[in-house]
Amino acid sequence: MRGLVAFVICTVLAAPATASLPGDLLSTASRRSGLPARHPVRTSTVSAVQYRSLLSHARARTYPSNLQRVDAAAYVRFGLSTSGRRVSHTRAWYDVSTRRLVLQRYPKADRRTIIHELTRALIDQNYGLHHRLVGLRARDRDRWLAADAIVGGTAALASGLRAAPVRGTPLDRFSALEGSAALGPGRALAAQLRYLGGRSALASALRTFPQTTEQLLHIDKFLERERALAVRLPARAGSAELVASETFGELDVRYLLQAFGLPGAAATAEGWGGGRLALYDGVAALVLRWDTPEDAAEWQAAVPRYVAAAFPGAAQRTCPPLDGCWSGPGELAAGVYGTTSVVASGPGSAAVAASLLTTN
Repeated sequence: MRGLVAFVICTVLAAPATASLPGDLLSTASRRSGLPARHPVRTSTVSAVQYRSLLSHARARTYPSNLQRVDAAAYVRFGLSTSGRRVSHTRAWYDVSTRRLVLQRYPKADRRTIIHELTRALIDQNYGLHHRLVGLRARDRDRWLAADAIVGGTAALASGLRAAPVRGTPLDRFSALEGSAALGPGRALAAQLRYLGGRSALASALRTFPQTTEQLLHIDKFLERERALAVRLPARAGSAELVASETFGELDVRYLLQAFGLPGAAATAEGWGGGRLALYDGVAALVLRWDTPEDAAEWQAAVPRYVAAAFPGAAQRTCPPLDGCWSGPGELAAGVYGTTSVVASGPGSAAVAASLLTTN
């Protein structure tokens, strides 16, 4: 949602204003973050309509339409209905692509929001974000989420912003949780690093971002730079062909469970070692690798509760070699083999799950 090339700004902004900020805001952001302001932050103030248009174009560039379609298909298969999705709009936004702060003219952004975005601008000035964030979402979902969260978490320490309660449909909650990763886990890691090693420790995370959301969530994993375990996806699973795939990290596993109000989501997701979300024709498959067989078994024990919440009335049946299959409102299959787990949803999910389970 951040990236937007310069020609779109030039086209949409009828009359950019470049000196509309109160003079103390940038100095406040600099003082609170400890980051020097190396030059003024260019600023444009636009109407609410123009602001929404800019955000829409930016989201399309950061989150390409082909990925949106893949996610939408997978979300439906996993019970995250696409109806009623709420999109929240901020009123201030630092565009990494053009290195410009965009402000909505009315209603105006509050002071804390502007300081938050100015801190992101200062991080960009001191550590460079353009080539490290732009396009990352399309290459690695989990890595992008971790990187964006530590940048936003650092800004949250300076601004005082915190995550708001989530509400709405399961998809609303999942999207809101993922959208507020910076104000939750990102802020928490930034605060831990600053407490343990001062601003120099936090600077290390801005120079070298967390590579996974597991590193974002667990400071020991970040300090050890523990890598994700590889997840292999064959070109075909059963009779279905691989259409698309993307990484699916510990934070997304946690958020999937939290979206349906399941207790113990964080504890269940802990032990994640690697993960990918894949589409095999009409089947969505979540393939996860865990640190230990016990971690995999804990996840598998949570799967029936997830299915009951996401697909009320689905009937479970045995389907060796898998641990369980469900039919009714949805057709799902799930199983664990060693430290690998698979949950597949859609027509023919049992064949896809059984094939993927022994691949890793």
